[in-house]
Amino acid sequence: MCFLSRQTNEISLNYRLVMEALDKEDIPYSYVCKKVDTKINDSLRTQGNYSDGKKFLGSLFSNLKGAFSYYFSLYRQMRLIASSKVVITDGYNLPVSLLKHKKGTKVIQMWHALGAVKKFGYQVVGNKEGVSLKVAQILKMHHNYDYILSGSEAMNPYFSEAFHTPESKILAIGTPTVDYLRKKDFKKEKAIYKRYPILKQKVNILYSPTFRNDKRSGLAKLIKAFDFDHYNLVLTFHPKVKEDLLDDRIIRINSKEFSTYDIIKLVDYVITDYSALLMDALVVNKKLLFYVYDYDTYEKDNGLNLPLLKEYPHLTKKEAKELMKIIKTNSYNEKEYEHLKEKYAPKVTNSTDQIIHLIKECLKDE
Repeated sequence: MCFLSRQTNEISLNYRLVMEALDKEDIPYSYVCKKVDTKINDSLRTQGNYSDGKKFLGSLFSNLKGAFSYYFSLYRQMRLIASSKVVITDGYNLPVSLLKHKKGTKVIQMWHALGAVKKFGYQVVGNKEGVSLKVAQILKMHHNYDYILSGSEAMNPYFSEAFHTPESKILAIGTPTVDYLRKKDFKKEKAIYKRYPILKQKVNILYSPTFRNDKRSGLAKLIKAFDFDHYNLVLTFHPKVKEDLLDDRIIRINSKEFSTYDIIKLVDYVITDYSALLMDALVVNKKLLFYVYDYDTYEKDNGLNLPLLKEYPHLTKKEAKELMKIIKTNSYNEKEYEHLKEKYAPKVTNSTDQIIHLIKECLKDE
């Protein structure tokens, strides 16, 4: 069996935890984790600007260095797919979706998020934030999956739409991050407090917005409204976001030292927008607030699976100062939060064990 990823050059937490479990079962595996060159990714996001396949392919391989590197990575991936009974991917993968695989090969889509607040995949094909229909057809986007993992039953219909696949293929068994979040790690906790001792001195508020193509984050207005005398503003950004901070009052977490999964366990509040971090926060019972300063525009350009303002109006605000008022006056709406948690929090226990069971079933299938 093999693991394939174009998200990062390193083995992700999800992959690492499954690999460790496979090692205990003496199940061999191989992997290719090769981050796709940014220019190639940009070529995939054409917003419908390519009228035919030739123009698309020309753009895709205009960056020769990145294209050659990507080609050799694809070749390795194709060899692994051809020799594997089980293939696990964590995002769209060219050879997985484009090629016809040998009989008995099972493909598991272990999406890199437990859910989707914002629309993605086929839900946004042809939209401003999605690829064009022509490109989706050329790339056979998200084809050939046998199983897709989601974080909750409530997310299954959205995954079905996004991956353009029957809901029967979607399993709400979560990913290993659920197990990781629920497990207490005193050694990691001690290391975080040693690196950032100020976290022990005030109420900690994590701000972690989703990635936007236009690079907006809403950070400036949040800083202006924030009460730094009584609260710590802890910041983690999507890996694609490169934002320089000029305010030394902000605690910017070094992602090479600690992941958002580590930090979220230690904070009191989580402020996000349309990020799937929502579900991670629910796993560890953190109070959630949604800072949606561009709600109307985002809903129009990208679309949302969760109508946050309609269903959770007390937790969702367009103005940063309204969020801070909720925190400072201790007027957090617990009833609304419990409704959110009941609907979208992962119910699964021992997600990693269930994934290993699924892999074993796939390996023994003829």
